Amino acid sequence: MTGISLGSTGWTASEFPREVIDAVGRHVRIPRSPERIVVVFPSNVELLWALGLQDRVVAIGGRVRWPESARAKPSIGGSLGYSAEAVAAHRPDMVVVTPSHHSALTLVDAFERAEVPVVVLAHPDLPSVMRNIDLLGRATGVEGAAHALRAALEGRLQTIARQVADAPPCSVYLETAAAARGAFQTIGTGHYANDALGWAGGRNVFADLRGSQQVSAEAIFVRDPNVIISLQQSPKDLAHIAARPGWHSLRAVKTGRVVVLERGHKLIPGPRQIEAVAEYARAMHPERFS
Repeated sequence: MTGISLGSTGWTASEFPREVIDAVGRHVRIPRSPERIVVVFPSNVELLWALGLQDRVVAIGGRVRWPESARAKPSIGGSLGYSAEAVAAHRPDMVVVTPSHHSALTLVDAFERAEVPVVVLAHPDLPSVMRNIDLLGRATGVEGAAHALRAALEGRLQTIARQVADAPPCSVYLETAAAARGAFQTIGTGHYANDALGWAGGRNVFADLRGSQQVSAEAIFVRDPNVIISLQQSPKDLAHIAARPGWHSLRAVKTGRVVVLERGHKLIPGPRQIEAVAEYARAMHPERFS
């Protein structure tokens, strides 16, 4: 377990209108309970569905693959950008975005001028995912559902942490993508997946880096992890990893501690990050989950 604190907001239920402070420090006034929400990005979609707000969502944005019912909602754009006019056509009384795409942030100014509340969420780490649950609960008037969801997720995290609490230290390299020409993608401190590894009883060998980073095979050889976890969209036989030039010398390969997992929700900072923690824990400490 990392020792990170998931924190608490101390919010209590109150009537509308109400005010929330979003991830970029904006004071957002919400005049009434929102009933027509436009939500942008997969992580935010998953949060709203987990809070039971799917019937209030009138449109979504981004490459949303889950939940299946979300894919039936009208789309207002994706990787090529987001149109304020397309959003306005759905007559939203709240817009939820994340500042990872410039065109999504342009929606903030447009809808502020139209006096439609826009809530900006950010999720650089696992505690922020928990805070987003509280923030959305407060913004939409479902504090009770938010409290129950957060309690359930934190309870499961604590259960996993107890299962691996006294396990031998496990250094791990988390591969989020294998790029061309011998380069590989991984994550460092300040990324929710790094927190997930810590709760799962692992020590990220690239924790000295920050966020999502590209690394060389040579850097991986120097750090020589106990375990390699490779996230793949369509998992291939793990023999492909052992067959990479020079990788046979890695401790994880020599001891057969290479695990391939489906990428899926593991790189989406929503409630299913807790499932990712459980899968990482089983990969690193299988003897604790037999």
